[in-house]
Amino acid sequence: MAFSGGSDSLALLHLLCGIRQSWPLELTAAHFDHGLGAGSADRAARAAEVCRSAGVPCEMGATRGLAGGQAGYRTARYAFLTAVRRRFGADRIALAHQRDDHIETVLLNLLRGTGFRGLAGIPARRGAFVRPLLGFGREELRSYLREAGQEWLDDPSNRDFRYRRSRVRYGLIPALSGCGDEGLPSLAADLARYALEAEGGLDLRARRLLSAADFRETADGAQIARSPVLKYDRAARARLLRKVARDMGFRVTRRGTAAGVTFMDSGASGHGVDIAAGLRIEREFDRLHVRRRRNRDPDTEVEIEETEPGREPARIGGKHYEVRWGALEGTERWATALPAGTIRFPLRVRGPRPGDRIRTRAGSRKVAKLLNERRVPASDRSSVPIVVTADRRVLWVVGHSALAVEPPDPEGAWFAIGLTER
Repeated sequence: MAFSGGSDSLALLHLLCGIRQSWPLELTAAHFDHGLGAGSADRAARAAEVCRSAGVPCEMGATRGLAGGQAGYRTARYAFLTAVRRRFGADRIALAHQRDDHIETVLLNLLRGTGFRGLAGIPARRGAFVRPLLGFGREELRSYLREAGQEWLDDPSNRDFRYRRSRVRYGLIPALSGCGDEGLPSLAADLARYALEAEGGLDLRARRLLSAADFRETADGAQIARSPVLKYDRAARARLLRKVARDMGFRVTRRGTAAGVTFMDSGASGHGVDIAAGLRIEREFDRLHVRRRRNRDPDTEVEIEETEPGREPARIGGKHYEVRWGALEGTERWATALPAGTIRFPLRVRGPRPGDRIRTRAGSRKVAKLLNERRVPASDRSSVPIVVTADRRVLWVVGHSALAVEPPDPEGAWFAIGLTER
């Protein structure tokens, strides 16, 4: 569980400790020191002591001078909590958000402009994160702690009006406390409930639209058919794009959504646009792919100096191959024979490059055009091996075309080469 030492997290700690005797629960606390204010290190030490007194181990994390403001601190905090969960093999991360936090979030999202998802406020569960206190208000939890004789820590940064949440909590909500028959909190809670119901209906529709567009999960993301998507209205396309991204763990901004929806309409095959940090939408013929961007290890080419038999591994476009030449075993996935008398060594086995051309029976053509005609997706073309001579003549586009020559002469000198994907 996340433990700040404040009243909400202390109530959560006390309640979870109370059920350990009747419920199989292994509890570990995690405190993240944001480094805000001179007393933050002291508060971290006191939080750790509270956990030790309760018989609960406490993992500590900290940061100093982090860029990105409150959003940056939130990202760092959640990354720390996720790392602790993985290290301990925990099923859930319990957070101490309560009803007043939920109402503040609704108002904050309303002020900055949001859709139904933002108006729905804080979810009770998202992935491994759970919030069991959303049904209780801040004062209810503090009354519980007073009766139990528990003292909590106060964080002065919570009243710092430089932060928007503090201005909403201590300025806006008290100023509007007489709004409506039951006050602003009740109105905000009702709004969140209605928004959550509307969001659920729209999310269900998005799942159905994705299914109708032949949605498929892939190793690096997801893909859908473009033709049915073009029949959807722009709002529906925006929602399904955000849903796909959200299910992959990404949040797409309005600008990213607009760029992605526009690309669905007019993007050319073989192209794409970034819609979020680390996320991209691309078109490959009639398929739209939403892919994570990943750092790829550099390619390793194979250089063949002579016709003596040999084998070497190669990494081309992120895929791994074994290259054999001279004497093949008959187990290679792709193999060919090339006229040894016309080959200028050393040969290179590598990925395609701009300007590469191969002479086929249909004439000389660019390797890129050949792969396009063979309907090789643009994202896969960099991983197609080609065999090139010392003077950059392309002899073989593996799996697609070889140099236009007569069938091998059994009495002539021929050079055998084959590849297997690993």
